[in-house]
Amino acid sequence: MDLAGLGALGLVALEWLALGWLSGAAWPGQPTLANWALRLLLGAVLVSLAQVGLALVGVGFSGPGVVVVLAVAAAGAGALRLFGGGACSERDKQVPIARGERVGWLLLGGVLAAASLRSLLVPEAGWDAYSHWGLRAQAYALAGGVVDAHSEHEYYPPLVPLLEAWLYVHRGLVSIDLAKTVWALVGSAFGVCLAWQLRLSLRRAWLAPYLATGILVATPALLESFWTGQADLALTAWLSLAALAAFQWRRAPRRAWLVQAAVFGAAAALTKFEGAPRIGVVVVALMVDAALARRRVGLVPALVLALAAGGGWLAWTLVELGHGIAPNAEHLGAFQPLAIGGILLALLAVFGGLRTGGGLLVAVLAWLVSGGALLRGWLRPLTLVVLGQAAATLVAFMLSATAPDVEVRTSATRLVEQWLPLALFVGALGLSERYP
Repeated sequence: MDLAGLGALGLVALEWLALGWLSGAAWPGQPTLANWALRLLLGAVLVSLAQVGLALVGVGFSGPGVVVVLAVAAAGAGALRLFGGGACSERDKQVPIARGERVGWLLLGGVLAAASLRSLLVPEAGWDAYSHWGLRAQAYALAGGVVDAHSEHEYYPPLVPLLEAWLYVHRGLVSIDLAKTVWALVGSAFGVCLAWQLRLSLRRAWLAPYLATGILVATPALLESFWTGQADLALTAWLSLAALAAFQWRRAPRRAWLVQAAVFGAAAALTKFEGAPRIGVVVVALMVDAALARRRVGLVPALVLALAAGGGWLAWTLVELGHGIAPNAEHLGAFQPLAIGGILLALLAVFGGLRTGGGLLVAVLAWLVSGGALLRGWLRPLTLVVLGQAAATLVAFMLSATAPDVEVRTSATRLVEQWLPLALFVGALGLSERYP
């Protein structure tokens, strides 16, 4: 990357941070670094939502359009501040960061820095980044708005190519090697937010950065997305943070958690073809938990997530129709339940190695040791979410338009990546409950 590209990346990051700051988003206590990580992610989503909203009325995002996008995003940030700004909850007293925990934060920072540095230095090698996301981002940047790029899977939601095109506009030229560096920012901020979510939930708060580091390392496909430019990192971040915000609301009902759930739920629906169904699984899991707990109020986060994801999906559908992009479901075929045996064998082959299957093995062992703690009380909502995501992944393989075992071999690692951090998160909390 040249210095101008690095400068453009820094400028984009500053815009996102400013928008996030304007939204008033903050974690409980005074976690300065984690607050800025959350604000960066919220700012990125606000920019993409503004781009999609302006595309509905035919306004682009190049030249003077940059100012218009930032103005609309700033208005959205102001609305978030009015509705649910400030700390998500004062339920937890601020726990001072001990010396041992500082070492953990340094360890987490080292892993994130190494992955980000590789993103800056290693040339793009992901086929999808060229054939789909990269070509769409190039077309969007050159046209200054959403167009039909005639790429693979053109009907896919546009958040990933829109944010990459946003970086191109700031740089003044198109470079796929530059575009993927955006996801190092998103991935690093997600890692910090994941650690702080653990810190809010664990009995021993000082373990949070160590466990977050373990989750990242145990999900190699997630770390690889820092430098391959794939969209799965973004979907993993939005899906995880939306589900965790809904989970935290169940523990301490504050509007700020609902704001996070709505923003990240909409982002997930605008990221990949499977984003809206993934959020739909979270909605169903929350509804089941509310029914089991016999608490109607538990339906509130489910309703918020459903409306946000549905709104994102509807907005993109309208943009598609307005630009002559034909929505379709080419990946979906007839339901093949009898293929379950071949699917399970193919999954065993894909995740049989330590590198690809180590994280799944750790999650399974943690769940087994945690036992009934996962299905009782406050952990049940997240447990149902993870079980639902695993079941939905199997169903997706049985609905594949290609041979299910072939689909497993080509996409299992990235589909599991999307919910594996949540599975490891739940395992960590379960062990914390079992061995306080």
